[in-house]
Amino acid sequence: MKKYLLISLIYSLFLQCSFANDRADSLKIDAVRDTLSDEPESAKLFNLDILLRAGLNANNIGNDDSKLNANLDEARILLSGEYNDQLSYKVRFRLNRSFAPTSQDNGSAALDFAFLKYKFGRDNKWAITAGKQSAMVGSYEFENNPIYEYRFTDYVDRILNLFVVGGMLSYEMNPNHSLNLQIYNTSNHSFDRLLSDNGYSAGDLQASQVPLGAYFTWIGAFADKKFTTKWSYNISQFAKSKTNHAVSLANKYKTDRQMIYLDLQYSFYAVDHVMIGSSVINDFYARTGADKTLAKNIAYKSAILRYDQFLADKWELAMKGGVETAGSTSDDELGQDFRTNYTYFAALQHKPFKTKDLRFYVGYMGNTVVHNDIVNVDQKQFNRITLGTYFTIPVL
Repeated sequence: MKKYLLISLIYSLFLQCSFANDRADSLKIDAVRDTLSDEPESAKLFNLDILLRAGLNANNIGNDDSKLNANLDEARILLSGEYNDQLSYKVRFRLNRSFAPTSQDNGSAALDFAFLKYKFGRDNKWAITAGKQSAMVGSYEFENNPIYEYRFTDYVDRILNLFVVGGMLSYEMNPNHSLNLQIYNTSNHSFDRLLSDNGYSAGDLQASQVPLGAYFTWIGAFADKKFTTKWSYNISQFAKSKTNHAVSLANKYKTDRQMIYLDLQYSFYAVDHVMIGSSVINDFYARTGADKTLAKNIAYKSAILRYDQFLADKWELAMKGGVETAGSTSDDELGQDFRTNYTYFAALQHKPFKTKDLRFYVGYMGNTVVHNDIVNVDQKQFNRITLGTYFTIPVL
């Protein structure tokens, strides 16, 4: 009898120990799960989008240089994610641009941006952004998804340095207003490389010892965020002792059915390293070789208006027009506005799915460049009729 009692007692203790061990293992698993729950969700950590626009284009119909071709206008890959509420990143590539490194910042024309953003301070109102990033300029044309803009103005396509290497400090005053300070390289290429690649001589100019620029930008929102603003002041230097200044005022009104933006800008280039005005001046004075130099004291002005309106649930009209002038503030012989550029397009868009950024379109776009009577250069005209589609594809 004693023997059976002893065996029963040992068996009972074994069951209790086994239960205790199972319970301990269960608690350990729960603890591991709790720890893993602090890690970011995979959906937030990694997102992959592909931006595409392609179409069948009829260029300059009726002219000697008319051409019909299929074209891949935009092909970009966007990687983005958030590790937590404070740390995030974005990387975007253009597949139809060169991946060769640039001489000043060691980036490439194919790399739009690759940056980290870290929020800190009370309620994460402060933020630091470092790496290659979008210029913090007041321009909704530039801020818009690039596949939406069938044709860019000179301001976005040729004048601005759109993607810059540098750092930015931001402060969110409240949910509707923020202030931003961005320090960046004035040009992605060095002084000597930019001149040599474009066939210019330095003349009496020297490279700046601090070839940097700075944006001071205010972003605001009003009327339940239907009306927004992005105003910036820019100061930069490309050549020694020659300082550039620019003011850009972007304004947008948006509802569920319509969107309209108006971008206004004035830029003064002490040295015209964007070379639009310089090209006109050098041609006018027949300067070639060592005499071909960058112009000084060039002013660029622009006004760009875009209007999008849903005509029905799946049909939308998109229109844009821009007027830009280039002139000299010191050469009275050519006049203050010796070059005027007109950019315009109108497109009928079909959006078959309400929640997908897919559109089919048919449209007309054009560009006209005229000069004043003093310069007396033939008008340059470009026209295109296009049929195509664009899609922001959320791959992951």
